[in-house]
Amino acid sequence: MKKAVFKGFASILVVALLICGVLCAAVFGIKQTDAKKEELRRIVIVIAGEFDPLQEHDAQADTLAAMLNGIRVTIIDSNGNVTGDSAADYTTMENHANRPEIMEAKGTANAVSIRQSNTLGARLMYAVIKTSDGYYIRLAEEYNGIAANLLSFVPAVSLAALLSLTIAVFLASKFSAGVTGPIADMNNSLNSVIDGGVTLNPADYPYEELYDMAEKINALAADISLHIGNLKEEKDKTCFILDNMREGLILLGDDQTILLINNSACSYMYCCKDITGRSILHCTRNSEFLRAVNTALSKHQNQSIDINAGGRVIEAGFTVVNQRPGTNKGLIITMIDVTESRNAVKMRRDFFSNASHELKTPITSIKGSAELLCAGVPLDDSQREELLTRIGLESERLCTLIDDIIMINRIESGEVTGDRELTDLTAIVRECRKEALPLAEQSNLTINEDLEPVSLYASRKSLYELAGNLIMNAVKYNNPGGSVDITLKNIKNEIILTVRNDGEPIPPEHQHRVFERFYRVDKGRSKKAGGTGLGLSIVKHVVDSMNGRITLESNEKNGTEFSVRLPK
Repeated sequence: MKKAVFKGFASILVVALLICGVLCAAVFGIKQTDAKKEELRRIVIVIAGEFDPLQEHDAQADTLAAMLNGIRVTIIDSNGNVTGDSAADYTTMENHANRPEIMEAKGTANAVSIRQSNTLGARLMYAVIKTSDGYYIRLAEEYNGIAANLLSFVPAVSLAALLSLTIAVFLASKFSAGVTGPIADMNNSLNSVIDGGVTLNPADYPYEELYDMAEKINALAADISLHIGNLKEEKDKTCFILDNMREGLILLGDDQTILLINNSACSYMYCCKDITGRSILHCTRNSEFLRAVNTALSKHQNQSIDINAGGRVIEAGFTVVNQRPGTNKGLIITMIDVTESRNAVKMRRDFFSNASHELKTPITSIKGSAELLCAGVPLDDSQREELLTRIGLESERLCTLIDDIIMINRIESGEVTGDRELTDLTAIVRECRKEALPLAEQSNLTINEDLEPVSLYASRKSLYELAGNLIMNAVKYNNPGGSVDITLKNIKNEIILTVRNDGEPIPPEHQHRVFERFYRVDKGRSKKAGGTGLGLSIVKHVVDSMNGRITLESNEKNGTEFSVRLPK
């Protein structure tokens, strides 16, 4: 209230001073302009008496201008041609017959005008007189008019305004202190009620009404402060619990306004908590989510949907609630990240489906061969030997498949991490190369190696599975007469193992899936080569368990290359 008095008083004073100053400056400027015109008119009459038309005009213009302390003098003949000028080269000046002051002087013998000079580019006041010989003598002096006068008044007006405001502030303060002081104290007490309020002393107030009001404000402030403190404590507890929940929680009003949202919900919906109080549209534009909100509120039906949030699967539940009997309904939205559980279920389902299919093939072959041998069907020695050989090969394939299944299951469960020890990776790669040589010789393959001495702390069994599967795959899926290149580099902070072969390139659409369990690019060729479809999956799991990464490059020109990078 006191500030309002100050501002109003000062504003009125400033406006009054500005209006007064502007009007005074305007009146003074008009008077000064009239006086200046009359002065130039008298001077030009005197100068006309000094002009001799028989003498050189340009020199006379310079002489007369010098007598007038720099006032510009121009001499113009009866046709409007400039014959002399003290401020410019008269020979380059255009005809002045159509200048306003010259045209006016033709009829009145003398004239005064103010305009912009085309020659000098400045605002000038002109005074012209026509001599008895038909010549025009023109004086010109720079003149800025009323604007300059107004600017000259600014310092005086500013000083007067400052002095007036100082006096006004002092008087207003004395006048309003007695009235606004008690009210301001009460206002401060109410504003700080959350902290207990400012205790008022009723005896300090000279008015009975203010005395009673002060006592009541003291009691009210103490009571409100106690309740606010309790509510704030409970709210802080609730917010702490909600913001540390893994589950997302959103509370909506019936108009779809966000009444509450916790941190988990914000992370799922990629929004900030400051959207509280706004429409749900500020939280997400997911059409399926918004449709579920509309359905739940309009039909009073609980909903449950899955939404995709940046590759994560979020299960959102929509529960309609009555806030109070007779009031509008609200909506509680709970959000749970079910990505891992859904993926685990899918992986287990796919694993058992694929494992059953893969196990069924060799078992069926063994069963069929055994039934032929036991059925008493007449078979010659070569046929019997072929069946026994098939049983042996399928049994070996079955054992390999079961071993790989057990191995990948143990890797995923963390059972094959083994003891970390200083392991010679170079020796392991050479051992795996040696084991692959007999199979390579059958297809006339060449295995080249370029190995640097490398040792690292890791499980020897995991490294053996990694190197063995990569090298054996490079041999199995190579073209006859091709080559396998194995390189092992020790650079900076990582170890790089690269295995390349000359086999058929892996099509781009299959490259991102080769590390999946039981996935084969060419199923017929993989089974013929004795592959289980788990080798690269085992490699990927080993690399991930060591915080490394594996990349694949495959094309017609360079063949297929797997590159493993392991941190030291």
